[in-house]
Amino acid sequence: MTQNIRLARLWLHGIRPRTLPASIAPVVVGAAAAWGVLTRSGGWGLRCIAADDGTWMDMESGYGPCATPWYALDGAFPRFLGMTLLCAGVALFLQIAVNFANDYSDGIRGTDAHRAGPESGTGKPQRLVASGLVKPRAVLAAAGASALLACICGLAVAIISHQYWLIAVGAVCVLAGWGYTGGRHPYGYAGFGELFVFIFFGLVATLGTEYAICQSLDGFGIPNVSVIDFSTPGDGSEWSRAWFAQGQFGIDATGILAAICVGLNAVMLLMVNNMRDIDDDRLHGKRTVAVRLGERGSRAALAVCCAVDWMAALLVMMMSWLPWGLATWVAFAAVTVAMLRAVSRRDFGRALGLAGLQTLVFAVAAAVGVVVGAVW
Repeated sequence: MTQNIRLARLWLHGIRPRTLPASIAPVVVGAAAAWGVLTRSGGWGLRCIAADDGTWMDMESGYGPCATPWYALDGAFPRFLGMTLLCAGVALFLQIAVNFANDYSDGIRGTDAHRAGPESGTGKPQRLVASGLVKPRAVLAAAGASALLACICGLAVAIISHQYWLIAVGAVCVLAGWGYTGGRHPYGYAGFGELFVFIFFGLVATLGTEYAICQSLDGFGIPNVSVIDFSTPGDGSEWSRAWFAQGQFGIDATGILAAICVGLNAVMLLMVNNMRDIDDDRLHGKRTVAVRLGERGSRAALAVCCAVDWMAALLVMMMSWLPWGLATWVAFAAVTVAMLRAVSRRDFGRALGLAGLQTLVFAVAAAVGVVVGAVW
């Protein structure tokens, strides 16, 4: 029984719960950005197509079929919620798949040899393959099963949104997740891990969620009277920078800025993790950014990321409900400062926890600010 409990805990730790906020945060932020596009007065979602000019909203009275809020349409909100959950499934299962794949690849390469024992003895989380208690093929199978679940959720997203090219994007995400530490030339060993998380767990996850939700509501409404209308990239529709920023294609300026913040938060989480492992990674030939820059240079790079993140986050907060935005930005900055202080004391366990908390604080603050600001 004791051995089974130990294995269960080892598998739970193998999921790497501290990294999961980096997968949930972009979905929360992306869904909030989609809500803003659909709801706020300057959002594209309030535009509609009418069967004739007489059914347009009366601009003086504000009444008419085209003034009907999208969430009042029968079935619209359940679709919004369902797409959000599917996108969360894609991000969460993909993150778990990457974590298991990393455990497998680093384990068979010997990079995690120093993590064979419990964290209480080594000071670092015990890994599945390195522990010797779990066969490598079992960990690889767990990675494959998680990736399959992510693909199923992603396929549903593509079908419901009618954007089938998203299947190709999902395939690239899966391959990128495996190539991080797997294969003959893993790019995580060459120092490109931070770029990977910024692109896929920042830009792609956040904007992909916003885009998929908006496009899933394209054409949704009262037949021949009120229809939510989003353009598809490359369909030849008239384009302007202002319309794009309002969400003409289902991606708006708020979503882009928020995606940059989410990506930077994920980068900082990985940087703190790699700073903790500098000595071991250097010994095993893993040339992460932290190894290349050294601990002092990594601290400077982390501070630069924090500064850029603060500026972008401030813009996002100011574009939402201002009183809430400014208050939560201060809280967000305080968590970031605490993380930097923990790193300076080499308390990387606490720094990792604060990096994850920072990601969640931004996601919640941005989501509430955008949603409340859209209906205020």
